[in-house]
Order: sequence, then structure tokens, then C-alpha cells
Amino acid sequence: MSLSPRPFETAADGVQEPPERFWPELREDLGRYLPAGPGPHGLRTTLVAMTEYGFIATAIYRYGRLCGRIRPRWLSMPPKLLYHVLRIFSELGLGIYITSTSRIGPGLHIGHYGGIILSCTIGRRCSIAQGVTVGYKGAGRSTHPPRVGDDVYIGAGAVVIGDISVGDGSIIGANTTVVKDVPPRHRVVSAAVRMSPLEPIEPLAPRTPAAQAAAAAVPETSSSGPPAGP
Repeated sequence: MSLSPRPFETAADGVQEPPERFWPELREDLGRYLPAGPGPHGLRTTLVAMTEYGFIATAIYRYGRLCGRIRPRWLSMPPKLLYHVLRIFSELGLGIYITSTSRIGPGLHIGHYGGIILSCTIGRRCSIAQGVTVGYKGAGRSTHPPRVGDDVYIGAGAVVIGDISVGDGSIIGANTTVVKDVPPRHRVVSAAVRMSPLEPIEPLAPRTPAAQAAAAAVPETSSSGPPAGP
């Protein structure tokens, strides 16, 4: 059994990167979930990082890419079957779906889980929040997925769709829809939130003693019907 190296192409500039390597890329992914700062990390800290939903989903994706490089192809059938089971778990259990056709550089960080769909090309050291969709336009209106560069942050609820490029170091704000190219080191946010005052509430006038006495003199009616006769 052999693994055919598959080249990785970054999104923003189209520069050819070294072939994908499962363990080095996975190790760099794990480093994004470890506490910042120099020095080795203990076993407990590493195990906690390995249980992060984002890292688990990324590991399943990289395993799927690894299965696609197994040659001859008939030897890849059992590993691919396991991958499809893990992919279903990632999609239904974690709420994170990363297609095996995506090309994602090392150091991916998914800070939160749920409602995340990635079908695209993403560079190195990118960060994804919850509720993010990066993929093709609907109704077959795009022939290529988005290409996201290095060190890009995509905020919660953002949508990046179509045959577009997002430059290195850019920031996509929360709940922002991007359908055009984004130059490197740019911030993209949705329309500014508009605030307007509510209509003032008029205070109720205090009840006079005469009104209170008139209200007390009105007999209470029963909801069960008229009173029974003697």
C-alpha cells in the first residue's frame, strides 16, 4: 500500500504548496487548541485539546483525505468505509461537515461547533466560528468553491459562497454574507445596526377613592353560570 502525495494550493495567490502530510498537519491543528505560550504541554492538557469538537471534526476530515491517497484504490475501501461512518458522526453529532474534497491547510481552528459547512479551499492557520458556511452557490450558479487565504478569521453566522477569493489576513464579521473577492488584510462586516427609540409609555392615572369605591360595589360574577335556585 502506498500513499500518493496530493499537492495543496492556497486560495489567495494560487501558489503551489508542499504535498499534504497527515501527521504534521494534524499536529499543527492540535497546536491551535493548546494554551498559548512556549514550553511543552502536559498530557492532561493535550488530551483535553484532543476532545475539542473542532479538532475531532478536523481530524476526521484529514483522515478522509488520507484515505483518498491510498493506492491501489481497492485497498482504500475499508478505510473509506470507516471514514464515512466518522463523517456522519461529525455531521450529526458535532454539527460540523467538512467535505473530503476541500483543501484545508494546517492549523485550522474551529472555536465552536454547530451549523458549520466547509466545502472550499482554506489556507493555513484559519479560524472558523459557529454557524459558518463556506461553499458553492446554490442552484448550480458557481463552478468553483471559495478560496480562502492564510490567517483568515470567519465570524459566527458568516456565509462565504461562490467562485471568489478571500485574501490573507482578512476578517469576515459575524452574520456577514460575502459573494465578492476580498483583498488581503481587509475587514468585511454586515450593515451597521440601526437603533431607534421606542414610543414613550404613558403612565396610568391613579384611581380616585370614588372610583375605587364604585369598583368595589360591583358584584363579582361567577364563570360557572347563574346561581342555583332555592
